[in-house]
Amino acid sequence: MTDNSRNRGGQRMCAMQSCAPRELGRSDAEPVQVRAHYLLCAVCVRGGCESPPCGKETLQPLLDAMWEYPYVALKLTADLEINRAHYFDVYEGRAENELPENFEQRAADHANRRKDLEVCRLLGIAPNTVLPAFWAYRILFERAPTVDGICTSTMPESADWPQCPHAGAGYFEKVAQASDLDPQEQVALGEPANVPGIWKMLGPRTRQQMDEAKATSAECIANADRLFIRPQHLLCILCTADKQEPLVEDNLVELRKRMEDTPDIPVTITEGCCMVCDCCNVYEPHQNICYPAHIKNQLRDLNILEKLDLPPGATLPARELYARIYERIGSLAEVCGWGDGTDTAPFWAPCGGWKGDHLERAREAGLISGGKADS
Repeated sequence: MTDNSRNRGGQRMCAMQSCAPRELGRSDAEPVQVRAHYLLCAVCVRGGCESPPCGKETLQPLLDAMWEYPYVALKLTADLEINRAHYFDVYEGRAENELPENFEQRAADHANRRKDLEVCRLLGIAPNTVLPAFWAYRILFERAPTVDGICTSTMPESADWPQCPHAGAGYFEKVAQASDLDPQEQVALGEPANVPGIWKMLGPRTRQQMDEAKATSAECIANADRLFIRPQHLLCILCTADKQEPLVEDNLVELRKRMEDTPDIPVTITEGCCMVCDCCNVYEPHQNICYPAHIKNQLRDLNILEKLDLPPGATLPARELYARIYERIGSLAEVCGWGDGTDTAPFWAPCGGWKGDHLERAREAGLISGGKADS
């Protein structure tokens, strides 16, 4: 092993610390199967409900899995097959086709079947879709801040369409309507787990873990002989060009300053999370996943690499890499806004800064490249 490979291996271990892989995050792990409306029941339990209609024991495996791994895959189910039984077979006893298994029990569960389908509608998914827990709850809390229309009934006293006995207790709303904390608020609070919101459902990183990761990863960047940055973050670095003090939630400033001070330092363009991410509150170090951007940034990475005419893993001096960016990418809108700003789903949303002119200003200033790129 060469000295350089030892150095790079040491950097990697330094950044990752001693993260052991988790079973729930394995690529071949089976998704956790859960009735769609149980997502709401789980929220009520976190909000203080001790007796959800389905039973706490039914929800406990779901609650445990999400706390262990916030990006755990959930298969959200709803019974669509019950209505495939022909009405003559159901009501006339024709018996031409066998009725679905457990037909009577499933048919009698019509109130809960309605809840399952209503949750699927709100999430914008077909029944039996697999969705990461993070996104299931991010979308649910945005679109269903209350249980009205799901767990409530227009006929609350009806024996056929009863509403949940806890629907008016506020358990769900106490969790769902709480605002997410920004990184600065998390620092002031200390532990975001102590407040409601999505991190009442999903196990958060502790402030101590993030502070330790910040110190370790910043030191790694300062001492590295090669930097590892994903394509998306090469542009994010430009969007924080006016920041001089390190940010608590990432290492964008540290990487920019290292490249400004050492413009010939080799930069390896890596798909997925990179040296920017170690201290972020939505980064999962065990699986190297960014919860909100894991899906969309994979496409952004590849789109940027295509524009740069580089393969994943290519290594260039920082100044040459940015000169290529300035030459081949006209604006942030081209990649960060998908070209036309389309927003087809929450996990495919454009970056919040896609309309900005940070790229144009960096090009004009010759940031990192050392000179204005040819127009």
